[in-house]
Amino acid sequence: MGLYPYVDRYQVERSLPQAGRDRDEILEEIRAMSTIEDALADEGKISGSIYSGDHQHYAFLNEVFGYYSHANVLQRDVYPSATRFEGEIIAMTAGLLHAPEPCGVVTSGGTESLMNPMLVYREWGRERGITNPNVVLPVTAHPALDKGAHYFGIELRKATVTDQFVADMTSVRSLVDANTVALVGSAGTYPHGLIDPIDSLSTLAVERGINLHVDGCLGGFILCWGEALAHPVPVFDFRLPGVTSISADTHKYGFALKGSSVLLYRSPELRRHQYFMAPDWPGGLYTSPGMSGSRSGGIIAATWAAMVSLGREGYLRIAADIFRTAAELRGIIGRHPELEVIGDPFFNVAFRASATDAVDIFHVNDYLVQHGWRMNGLQNPPAIHFCITRPNTAPGVMERFAEVLHAAVGYARERAGTPPKSGAAYGAGGTSVPREMVQAGMSGWLDATQSLPPA
Repeated sequence: MGLYPYVDRYQVERSLPQAGRDRDEILEEIRAMSTIEDALADEGKISGSIYSGDHQHYAFLNEVFGYYSHANVLQRDVYPSATRFEGEIIAMTAGLLHAPEPCGVVTSGGTESLMNPMLVYREWGRERGITNPNVVLPVTAHPALDKGAHYFGIELRKATVTDQFVADMTSVRSLVDANTVALVGSAGTYPHGLIDPIDSLSTLAVERGINLHVDGCLGGFILCWGEALAHPVPVFDFRLPGVTSISADTHKYGFALKGSSVLLYRSPELRRHQYFMAPDWPGGLYTSPGMSGSRSGGIIAATWAAMVSLGREGYLRIAADIFRTAAELRGIIGRHPELEVIGDPFFNVAFRASATDAVDIFHVNDYLVQHGWRMNGLQNPPAIHFCITRPNTAPGVMERFAEVLHAAVGYARERAGTPPKSGAAYGAGGTSVPREMVQAGMSGWLDATQSLPPA
């Protein structure tokens, strides 16, 4: 679609208009753009990104949001309902992930839920005299952890992965030393949807007396149903004694509105390390549970409403459809000797060109893009993934994908030796970053996403 598809359709506001515009006119513009942009998701053609796809569910959550859209939950004396909502969100999530007690925080999304533990484990290390802390994690761990390390002055040590693309424990062990404050494993990884050997990471964490964060931002609210649905999902949660924190995004498979996530800790003592307090400020006692100050009461209320409206039965029903569809997708990919699935995924299926067939996976992606399918491009190795969400489970979606994938492989064979149009770009579907911006660098892309179209 490109960055500026509406420049010829609607007026570009390059300064604040002198007079306010008609509300109905504004709503019509918003409605038109939203309808266009939701179309691919409604057809089930998007990997990840749109997790529910149920517009009645959205309408319900938006109604809930409206009651608290103006509320700042920093002011608990005015909005004490936020304490109920947050406490119950944390308790419900803690129950799903077998936490010993409901101890956690509600955050603005996965990035905050990954950055906060980095701060916590730095502070935990300082209490023990560690002034140059490091955290050991596999190369497949989410870059929000790099962001946290950058902000908080932590050395990241990146372990290699096995031929199954999960953390290599020999590599992990070799990187741990007296300054290591924590390990990280994913359930599942963003690139490949795989579960790192959390049990082995837990054993090492206990052995060395350090912490272990499990990044369940993507997979936490779907993998937690695997056991009940008789899928061989390994234990990845607080039942493992070395696990000290877990993040799980409610705005993904929790089917809440963007952006919300839950970060759980094994103990209140760990959680307190992320609190910020300024007791001597002239404006009064200031404290916040994490990096955010003002927070929307609407998001918190809608997250609570999503969870209690679906209940265990609703989540189980949706999870069963997602696991079934992911297995069907693996079968579709397996019909093509030119392609191979990476590892053993349950819901997020990554695939690449097989070693024996000379096709470029991004030629495959190019064809998919031309026919309206938005996959996610990966690198190291080159691959694409199809993260199954609720819209992808609708009748006929996998049948249509099977047809287009078959044609895409033929397209890739015909173009062997020529450069593909797409590549690996997180958050852009691997397709829509203009070539001139790629050449100018990733900073140019970020500048463009926050800029007006050329005059």
